[in-house]
Amino acid sequence: MVEVLIIDDLKSARELIRDILVSDPHIHICGMAGNSHDAIDMAKRLHPHLIILDSQLKQTSGYEVAEKIMQIRPTPIIMATTASDALENKPDRMFSCGVLEVIQKGDLYRWRTRPDVAAGLIRKIKLLSKVSRISIKKHCEKGETALKTADAIQKDSDPVIASGKNANRIIAIASSTGGPKALFKVLHDLPAGFPVPILIVQHMSSGFIHGLAEWLNHGDHIRVRVAQDQDLILPGEALLAPDHAHLTIDGNHRIKLMDAPPLGGHRPSGTPLLKSVGEHYGGQALGIILTGMGSDGAKGMAVLKAAGGKTIAQDQKTSVIFGMPKSAINLGAVDRVLPLSKIAREMVRFAKTGT
Repeated sequence: MVEVLIIDDLKSARELIRDILVSDPHIHICGMAGNSHDAIDMAKRLHPHLIILDSQLKQTSGYEVAEKIMQIRPTPIIMATTASDALENKPDRMFSCGVLEVIQKGDLYRWRTRPDVAAGLIRKIKLLSKVSRISIKKHCEKGETALKTADAIQKDSDPVIASGKNANRIIAIASSTGGPKALFKVLHDLPAGFPVPILIVQHMSSGFIHGLAEWLNHGDHIRVRVAQDQDLILPGEALLAPDHAHLTIDGNHRIKLMDAPPLGGHRPSGTPLLKSVGEHYGGQALGIILTGMGSDGAKGMAVLKAAGGKTIAQDQKTSVIFGMPKSAINLGAVDRVLPLSKIAREMVRFAKTGT
């Protein structure tokens, strides 16, 4: 039985979420809190397997409550937000407080006419409730240690200069749950002047992707922004897939955003990106799958590997959710399985030598 704590200052919202969850016999609502004091008390006393937390409480923000809960008793948290909240809150707060998943609150109100909404939330709850407290604690610590690690690597590294007969290389990354922190770690571990372009699909609730790009930018490390159709693919730049579009490459090596149907419930999906990169770059491509639930990206990784590209998956120990990496591994599409701390070094080696 999955024990869930619901935190929202609106009684109607608490009851809405409760009504969705009681439809599943394997989920039990262990408590409902309407303010931050009760929320923190219940988190300590009831030991829920997962918390659904409103991002905007009357007396304080949900992000502050999430930070306090993570300090007291690390617990998987799903943050329920509004579209305006995605634009108003500082991205560093949004992605560094330890929240594993963000959902749009407005979607929940349509659950009676959209059974997929209820099914998707229940599926997320069951998967995220299995994340261990140790994994949650490590997830919270990544943002605090990544910049120090990045500075150390940068000082010890020689300039990264691409070499070989064809130095026109590219890296594609797919990630989901736990991905923002993992991407932060990988990108900030890269040295200044990293010469290879990076394309990224990160599963996000609508409205948050520009905030993620802002949060991932720091100092003189690789520039991160949201991709636009027909963008040039430039060295030293990382492009994030925008909301509601698949990120691919056309025959002229420019960005091609596609309004094709979702794949496995995802748009953007990692599979079109990895497949496209493999088809257009072949052996000059590196595909990486980071932490995430589900199997997105596995089939695209297989295409990239068959085209001669190199492939990496994050290992189980450092993944918040090992679903996406495991699916690619089981498909035989992964060359190397690495802890998160070693992925940036492999990216640097690929940039230098193509291996």
